[in-house]
Amino acid sequence: MTIVQPIQIQVAQGIFEAWDTLGVSGRAEKLEKALAAFATAERNMAAWQMSNAKQAIAETRVLPGPTGERNELSNQGRGPFLCLSLIDGENAKVGLVGQVFTALIAGNPVITVGPVGQDIMDMISPYVPEGVVQNIAESAQDSLIEADHLAGVAVICSSEEAQQLNVRLAAKAGLICQLIEETDADTLSTIAKPHYLLRFVTERTVSNNTTAIGGNATLLALGSMND
Repeated sequence: MTIVQPIQIQVAQGIFEAWDTLGVSGRAEKLEKALAAFATAERNMAAWQMSNAKQAIAETRVLPGPTGERNELSNQGRGPFLCLSLIDGENAKVGLVGQVFTALIAGNPVITVGPVGQDIMDMISPYVPEGVVQNIAESAQDSLIEADHLAGVAVICSSEEAQQLNVRLAAKAGLICQLIEETDADTLSTIAKPHYLLRFVTERTVSNNTTAIGGNATLLALGSMND
């Protein structure tokens, strides 16, 4: 049986590669144009997340290989992310803005929820390609969570709600859906950590053989002589 994905997932999948390929610097150039529309605390949160990404994941790391090959380690986005808050209040909105900008700067398209999510989308969408940020009604939230090709859910909620959602996501078929929860809406202690960003990316390694023809075989043969 063919499962029809929600239209928002289809749109997000369609724009994912193009958005991810821009790289951290290319995405930051577009997202930084949206900062002026946000309140001070929200703007500071968004700017910090982008600055952190530039330091943490923008550069490709070169790793030498045991047989002379060149290995390049980089990061890429995971795919469509649903960003929402189950807690009301100005501080929770600051956290939600942080979630959205972290997911976006990491290379993921984002789907927000409800009126607050719509406000955030409206401030970002003029500066990014169509489909990078979308919004759904709260009534459509459950069906989107159940979508097979949703890469992750970033949520601000209580510990109990996070546990329930984690169980729900673990029971899904298809793509493993990452839960990235913030359960401290007062201090946003999880969102404020530098390594928070790493939960929105996956590592990619490209290996290039830089040895002369037969070089790897010779090295492997020499190594086997000790067996």
